[in-house]
Amino acid sequence: MYPPENVDESPLLRVGIQTSLNTKPLYWRLKEIAPDMELKEGTSRDLSNLLTKGELDVALVPLLTILRNPDLSVIPKISVTSRGLARNSILFSKVAPADIKTVLVDRSSVDSSALLRALFNIRWSTQPVEVLSSKPLMPDYPFMSMNYDAFLVIGDSAMQVRTEFPYKIDLGEQWQQWTNLPFVFSVWGMKAGLEGPALEELFLQAKEEGIGVISEIAKKEHGRLGLNEHACLDILYSTIYDLGEEELKGIERFHFFMEELRICEPYMELKFYGGDQFQIHPIGKKP
Repeated sequence: MYPPENVDESPLLRVGIQTSLNTKPLYWRLKEIAPDMELKEGTSRDLSNLLTKGELDVALVPLLTILRNPDLSVIPKISVTSRGLARNSILFSKVAPADIKTVLVDRSSVDSSALLRALFNIRWSTQPVEVLSSKPLMPDYPFMSMNYDAFLVIGDSAMQVRTEFPYKIDLGEQWQQWTNLPFVFSVWGMKAGLEGPALEELFLQAKEEGIGVISEIAKKEHGRLGLNEHACLDILYSTIYDLGEEELKGIERFHFFMEELRICEPYMELKFYGGDQFQIHPIGKKP
């Protein structure tokens, strides 16, 4: 049960959450399970900054944040992963991928922008100019009047863009075709020094209960998104919320490409949270 015994009588766990549809099963029931928890909404980039600064205890952050900050640990058995179509990470383009010279990247993105760079530089052997947007790209952004060849849109906005583009490139699908592996977009990251033997059980319980009410989530969210309920169900049911052997292989391959692009160090130790102890999963080549 939460809170664990023999700790402060009124603990307050500060938890950062992303609000896109496919993340919701992971925290839909969190407040019911732990009412004294403080939830803070934010973009993936904002949550990463807050967690690395220690201003959040736990946050749903991009995998790249963990790979670049080895002091953080990961709650085991939980992720937001795609195998094939991700739907929440789309490159909308006016021209074919090989002809893209300029791309406007949603400034909220972390993993998606890094994955896009790997696709451009390594898979497609191109190096377009990448420009960070001044604010998150929303569905009503005037894409066609802007002087960019392509636009990386993430989260719910990627599902809501109605502008007709000749090319709509799903990064999750591209990754799967390239590697035949799942792509891990987000994990629960925990700040260094945080201990409590019940914490991983809390988030695992929330995951299982959230998955159990996916139909409820779709029913409540489809109006906000402007999607029909069936489309929301399809997105939720096609998202992988586990973190097993195949997901770890995907993480290792992503790290390999990030190291090739000099975004990550050649070696890191992925720490899986376990209360007062950790399980270590080495990634990359140890110096």
